[in-house]
Amino acid sequence: MKLTVLGSGTAVPRLNRNMSGYLVETGNKKILFDSGPGIIRQILKTKSKIMDINHIFYTHLHPDHINDLLGILIIDHCNKYKGPLNIYGPKGIKKYFNFIRKATIGKLNYDVNVGEMNDNSISKIDKILIKTKKVKHSIIGVSYRIEYDGKSIVYSGDTDYSNDIIQLSKNADLLVLECSYPDNKKVKGHLIPSLCGKIATKANVKKLVLTHFYPECDKVDIKKQCSKEFDGKIVLAKDCMRVKV
Repeated sequence: MKLTVLGSGTAVPRLNRNMSGYLVETGNKKILFDSGPGIIRQILKTKSKIMDINHIFYTHLHPDHINDLLGILIIDHCNKYKGPLNIYGPKGIKKYFNFIRKATIGKLNYDVNVGEMNDNSISKIDKILIKTKKVKHSIIGVSYRIEYDGKSIVYSGDTDYSNDIIQLSKNADLLVLECSYPDNKKVKGHLIPSLCGKIATKANVKKLVLTHFYPECDKVDIKKQCSKEFDGKIVLAKDCMRVKV
C-alpha cells in the first residue's frame, strides 16, 4: 500500500498546508479519505486522476474535511465520469449528500452510493478491508483502518485520546494521527504530540505519521514532544508526501 498526504493542515488557511485529504493506493484501487477545500487540485499535483477514484471515506462532516465533495460530484460535466461513485461516512453523510446534490447539481449522470459507517463497521472493496471505530470529537465521526495483503494503515481523522483509537491501531504498519496543537495547548476533541506518542506505544504501531497541524505546531519541536512517549519512527506530514507500507 501507499499513502499520499494531500492535505496536512486544518481549517486555518495556509500556503504550505492544504486542508485535510489522504489518498491510499492498494493494488489497482485508489481510495480517498476526506476531501477538504483544495484537495481536487492536490490530487492533480500528485499525478493522480479524479476519474480513477470510485471510493471516498469521510471521517466527519466539518468543512475542512469534506467541502471538496461538491467539486468531485460535478466532474461528470467535463470528463464524462462513468462511476459509480461510492461515498462513506458517519451518521449524517446521506443527509449531507442529498442536500448539496439537490441544492446545487440536481440529477447526476452516473450512479452514487452513499453508506453510513458506525462504530465497528466493516466494508470490503475487492481484497481491501476497511474497519471503523468511533472518535471523541466535537461532532459524530469515525476513524478508519485499511487492511490489504497483510499490511495496515490507520487514519484517525479528528479525535481526542481514547481506547477506541488504540484498539483500531493495534499492530498497524502505519498510523496517521491528527496532532493539532503542541503539548502546552491542549484543546478538547484534538490530540497533542505526547498523547499521539502514548497511542502509538500502546497500539504497538510500526510507524507514526503526525498531521493536521495548526500554526502553533510550527513554533515548537512536536516530534521531540512525541518521542518522549514513542520510541518508534515518527514522521511529520507534508503536503504531497508519499509513504510506502
